Amino acid sequence: MKKYYAFFAFILSAVFSAKAQYTEINGVSKKSNPEPVRLFKVVYGRIEEIAKELPTANGAFTFKFQPEYKGYYAIGYGDKYEILDKYKIYAKGNDKINLELNDTTYVLTGSNTKENQVLADWYKLACMVERRSVYFSRSGRRMQGFFPELQNLVDKSQNWMDGKESGNADFDQLMKSTIDYDLAYFTMAFLITPRASKPNPNDYNAYAKNFNADKYLQNEELLKFPYGTTLLRSLIAFKSQDYYNSDWEKRVPEIPNDVLKGEFVLSKMAAVKSYTNYQELYTTYNKYFLSNDQKERLKNIEASLQKFKPGTAAINFNGWDASGKEISLSDFKGKIVLVDVWATWCGPCNKEIPYLKAVEQEFHGKDVVFMGVSVDEEKDKEKWKKFIVDHELEGVQLFAGGWHQSTIAKGYNINAIPRFLLFDRNGNIINVDAPRPSDPKLKQTLINLLNKS
Repeated sequence: MKKYYAFFAFILSAVFSAKAQYTEINGVSKKSNPEPVRLFKVVYGRIEEIAKELPTANGAFTFKFQPEYKGYYAIGYGDKYEILDKYKIYAKGNDKINLELNDTTYVLTGSNTKENQVLADWYKLACMVERRSVYFSRSGRRMQGFFPELQNLVDKSQNWMDGKESGNADFDQLMKSTIDYDLAYFTMAFLITPRASKPNPNDYNAYAKNFNADKYLQNEELLKFPYGTTLLRSLIAFKSQDYYNSDWEKRVPEIPNDVLKGEFVLSKMAAVKSYTNYQELYTTYNKYFLSNDQKERLKNIEASLQKFKPGTAAINFNGWDASGKEISLSDFKGKIVLVDVWATWCGPCNKEIPYLKAVEQEFHGKDVVFMGVSVDEEKDKEKWKKFIVDHELEGVQLFAGGWHQSTIAKGYNINAIPRFLLFDRNGNIINVDAPRPSDPKLKQTLINLLNKS
C-alpha cells in the first residue's frame, strides 16, 4: 500500500511539474557602479519584489520563476519601493528573455519572445521622452523642447502596432494600451513633478492641451502597469490642479471607479503616522476596499500603528529647557499635553508659529500644556535659545539634542517635521499626528477634550 501511495504521489508530482510554466531571464549588468538586480511583479499598480541577485564579476545574472499571471513584470536596480530604474518585461511562462542592463536603459540580446521584442521596440522609440519627464530631476531639468518631442512621439505612436502583432492576442491588446498609458504617464510626470516653476500652458502641444484625465480613471486597466498608482495620483492632481494633493480627500468622490477610489485612498493611508488618523480614514472609506489585496494591506497598516493606538501609554521622552533642566513628558500627568516637534531651520514649522500662538492664547489658563521640542543639532543649541527669545515662544520649550539622538523622534518614528502629538491627562496617547495649529480641527479637538474632563 505504501508503495502504491508513493507511486501515486510521484505521478502527481510529475503531472504538476509538466504543467509548470517557467520564465527564464538571462542578463548582463553593465552598470558603472555594480549593485543587485531586482525582479518585480506588478500588484495593483505597484511593484513587489520577487527576487534579487548580485551579478557575477562579469555582470551575469539569471532569474527563473513561475509567473503568477500573464502580463508585465519589471526588472532593474535601486530601491525596491521605487519605480525609477525599472523596465517592463512581459512574461507568460515557458519563455526566455535575454537582455543587458546599463545605467539608463536596457536592450535585448540573443533570442527573445516576440512580445518582448515588440515591447523593446516601443521602449527604444519612447525612452528619450521618458528620460525627459519621469527622470526630470536627472535630465538637467530642462523644460525647453519637451512638448515638441512629446508630440513627435504621439504622432509616431499612431497605428504604431500595425504589422507588429506578436501572435498573442492578449499581449497585442495590452501593448496598444501600453502605448496609450505610457504617453499619459510621461505627460503627467512632466506636468506634475514639483519644481520652482511649472511648464507654461501656452507651450503645451496638442496632446497636452487636449489631455483628458477621466479617460484613464474609468476602469482598473492602469493597475496593470508598474507605475499604476503613481499615474493614478498624478491624474487626480492634474484634474484638480492640486499638484501636492493637499486636499486629497476632496478628490475621492471625483474618481468614477470604486476600485481606483480604494487604491488612491490606500496610497495615502500608507503614509499615515497615527492610529487615530488611520481609524478616521478607514471609517470614511472602508466601502472602497474591495479586493483581498487591499484588505491585507489595510491589516498591515493597522498592525504597524498599534503601538500608537489611543489610550495606549505614551512612550516617554525627555529634553532640556534653556537653563539646562531635564524635563520629561511624564512630568505633566494631570494635564492635556500638545507637543510641537520642530527645528529653527524648518520653514513649515516657522509658518505654524503665529497659529500656535493664537491657540495658546485662546487656551491660556486651561488644563492644556503647550510643549515645543526642538530637534536642532547640538551645535545649534545657542541658535535655538536665541530663536525662542526673538520669536517670543511661550509654553514649555525643550531642546532634544538632535534628530537622530532624541528620544521623541526615535519613539514616535518622526522622520518629517513639523509634527504635533497630543496626550491625555493620564499620560496616554490621543493622537501622535495631531492637526497642526493652522488647521481649525486642532482647536475643536482641544475643546472636546476639555469638555470631556
